[in-house]
Amino acid sequence: MGILSSNLNIFLQKSLSERLETASLNTLLGLLIVFAVLILIIFIIDAFRIIPYLQEKRANKVKHTETNSNAVDNVINQIIENEETEVITDDYELIAVITAAICASMGEDVPADGLIVRSIRKVNKRR
Repeated sequence: MGILSSNLNIFLQKSLSERLETASLNTLLGLLIVFAVLILIIFIIDAFRIIPYLQEKRANKVKHTETNSNAVDNVINQIIENEETEVITDDYELIAVITAAICASMGEDVPADGLIVRSIRKVNKRR
């Protein structure tokens, strides 16, 4: 047991310069960790400024699609009411209404040369 205790005393007794070197390295490592975490927190707080912009952009996209859906639904309802009350004899009027509904649903994606309706057929609504 005497040899073991003498070996421990040798390892525990360091010179003042070695202890100061170890302490300064520990302090430097601690400062680096603290500043790295602070910089990370700065980036996270800075990201909070971007989040409302992304949410607003997403809300506008949903609102835009709802508006287009509502426009198409309104036109379809008008066509159905029109068919129930009167018989449409002029096919050009029907073509114009359908083309307007398609343009309203496409928004800015409508081709520059316009749309051409080739044929119109009634779909069975019972399916």
